[in-house]
Amino acid sequence: MRRLGVALLAAALTSGCDTYHYLAGTIHEDARRPARALTHYEAFLARRPKDPRSCEVRLRAAELYRLTFGRCQEARRHYEAAARDFPRMTACSELAQAGLLKCPDYFPLDRGRTWVYVDSESRGKAMRLDWEVRRSSGAAGGVIVNSLFAGNKRIKEGAESYLKEGWAVWRADGPHREAILRYPYSDGQSWKGVRSAGKTKTVVEWMIVSSSESVKVVAGAFTACLKVREHDLRYPKTWRYDYYCPDVGRVKTTVGGPGFENPNIELFRFDKMN
Repeated sequence: MRRLGVALLAAALTSGCDTYHYLAGTIHEDARRPARALTHYEAFLARRPKDPRSCEVRLRAAELYRLTFGRCQEARRHYEAAARDFPRMTACSELAQAGLLKCPDYFPLDRGRTWVYVDSESRGKAMRLDWEVRRSSGAAGGVIVNSLFAGNKRIKEGAESYLKEGWAVWRADGPHREAILRYPYSDGQSWKGVRSAGKTKTVVEWMIVSSSESVKVVAGAFTACLKVREHDLRYPKTWRYDYYCPDVGRVKTTVGGPGFENPNIELFRFDKMN
């Protein structure tokens, strides 16, 4: 393998410095030398930002920053460039958009994840909601099965599908879907959608109130969370807030309006994998 790497690098040197950085980066990445790989990937991108290979290189660099070093700011820089600079490279652009929703991941959908929510007033004596990801296509989508309890009695079961595509996290109900989160996750970011309930259609508006919230619930204390307002425009003086935290998901829901915010449900415990 080492001889092959040397041969490839020698060939690259004869064909140009840019190709050298491209091949050297892949060789170091395969050899599990991520820091060296990133040095060469960044050098290649600085010289050839519009090269057709740059979309792949940006994905490689972004994944190294995300998975190996946990540095989302650098990862997002490469994901964004891959998605926006190469729109005709559909597969690469879609992977980049999905990557943006994973760093950080405010709505993880790995199969086997579970969450238990309780009402904030009685801490579960009155109400409990269990969530579990039963089916998953990886980080791009999944089905969450839910069970609602009144005391110890199960009163309702259901399932909801979620997708991550097109710069957003979507909750799907048959052909209808709505974006509950949308990138970029910046303060003041807002979007609208139409919600269908039978023959009734209503306009709902979401807005990221804050991208740096600290939240304390039964399950623990969390930082760098999103606070998202969901507002059914039929009711101008009341709305709800959902708090989403990195690599955990939704941790709290409150009911709000002009000048007030009251707790409703919160995370009691969670497991990343069963």
